[in-house]
Amino acid sequence: MESAQMLDILGNENRRKILQLLSDRPCYVSEISGRLGVGPKAIINHLGLLEDTGLIECRVDDQRRKYFNIADNMRIEVAVSPHSYAVSVHTAPINTRYHLKHDDDETSEVQKAYATSALTELNREIRNTKSKQDELARKQQGLQVEFSELMDVCMDAIDKVADNPLQAEILYALLKNEHSIASLSYNFTIHPSHISAQVLTMAKRGLIEYTIKDKQQYWKILESENETGDEQ
Repeated sequence: MESAQMLDILGNENRRKILQLLSDRPCYVSEISGRLGVGPKAIINHLGLLEDTGLIECRVDDQRRKYFNIADNMRIEVAVSPHSYAVSVHTAPINTRYHLKHDDDETSEVQKAYATSALTELNREIRNTKSKQDELARKQQGLQVEFSELMDVCMDAIDKVADNPLQAEILYALLKNEHSIASLSYNFTIHPSHISAQVLTMAKRGLIEYTIKDKQQYWKILESENETGDEQ
């Protein structure tokens, strides 16, 4: 599913509350309805949307009651800064490598002692994992700040080297990603011939170069001062 569609799905408060409930344990429709104070019909509609996206799944117990649970590990990241807007969705299968040993021949006391020891060890691993997640989040935040600062410096440099506003817009776009003449034309709603003229001028000046992908030219900021894109 597209990241924008995922944001639309999660934009509804009741759907977010449903996911919050299911993050604790599997629930059935009437239980969710009672906890949220929302009618069963609306809950069923929300569950259907969440199920269609693959966020949740269901199973039926012996009493033919349908339980819903979160299907996958998923991380949705939204990065917004003065120079970027990006949404990414990452999924990973639920890991089942952690499980409690169960032996029918062992006494309940032995099993209880083992479970107590396992709980202590698992709690330690959870705390360590959470600490790593927090450290990664701090590093990502720091990188976002560094990216914004670098883009500010680049904007100052672009203002100095660009001959006109269109060149500045093209250079700014190429800072973020490689582009073909066609994609630049589409993004700026400017005829390809005008884009091409500015691109070739900047290539002659040694500001940009191109690479070939799928038999098409993709332009980018020059990576080496000793290299220039070939004129076509």
